[in-house]
Amino acid sequence: MLANIYARVLQFFQADDVLIVLAIVMIVGIFRIASRLLTARKQARTARAFRDRFHTFSNSSGEDTEAYERLSFLSERMAKTMGRYAQVDAKPPFSGHSTKTFENVLQFIPELRMHFNNLRQGGYGLGNDGAGWIYHSVDDALIRFLGSRDETAKLAARKLGNPIAWFREGVERILALPFYILSWFGMMEPDAATTTEQHGGFRAVAGLTAIVAVIFIASTLIFGEQKTKAAYSAIGNTAVSTVSSAATAVVSAFSDVARVITAPKEP
Repeated sequence: MLANIYARVLQFFQADDVLIVLAIVMIVGIFRIASRLLTARKQARTARAFRDRFHTFSNSSGEDTEAYERLSFLSERMAKTMGRYAQVDAKPPFSGHSTKTFENVLQFIPELRMHFNNLRQGGYGLGNDGAGWIYHSVDDALIRFLGSRDETAKLAARKLGNPIAWFREGVERILALPFYILSWFGMMEPDAATTTEQHGGFRAVAGLTAIVAVIFIASTLIFGEQKTKAAYSAIGNTAVSTVSSAATAVVSAFSDVARVITAPKEP
């Protein structure tokens, strides 16, 4: 029994094509997880530095022009990186009584600067309520984003020690490769390619593909490559035959219905 299993293992590892494909998928998955981890940490460092500059500018009552210039320079890029975390649904004190959706809460940083300038000129600016709303809204958005990056980094770090996650992530990236190729040639927006890869339907297809691949590798290990390929070929032929028969039956039914409808009625 053990000798038979050992022989099967040797036979499996002699199937170089299966082993090479498995290694490629695993390596792609590891690189994808590592990239996600490094990206999350980099984004967290950038957001933390942006928040520190925002605090410096606010605590200086708008007098630190260098901090403000840096905030203005990075605000658009920072908002794009934050995505939905830069959005806020709120009722600011200076907008009446209606609740509004602001796509980019960082856009209020110049309003805070004008508030400080108006105060220095003897005015009231936005008032304490308005200035406080801007400060806390921006700060809360940055805190939420930092929390999400921290959670993403922790999840990616756990996946780096999980070979099953390597395989699943590798399958997802390989299946999404055509979308990224289209984006490289300008036929699809890069954001659209990323959104497609993150879509629930795409991830379900990728997960199903990963399960089928695992079953194929396991059956190759147990039964051998030739028997596995023969079994998959038989299953494929049966599935094609079943689908073809079902399609033929549907077409025949529609033809019968159309014949009855169009037939001339007897007087």
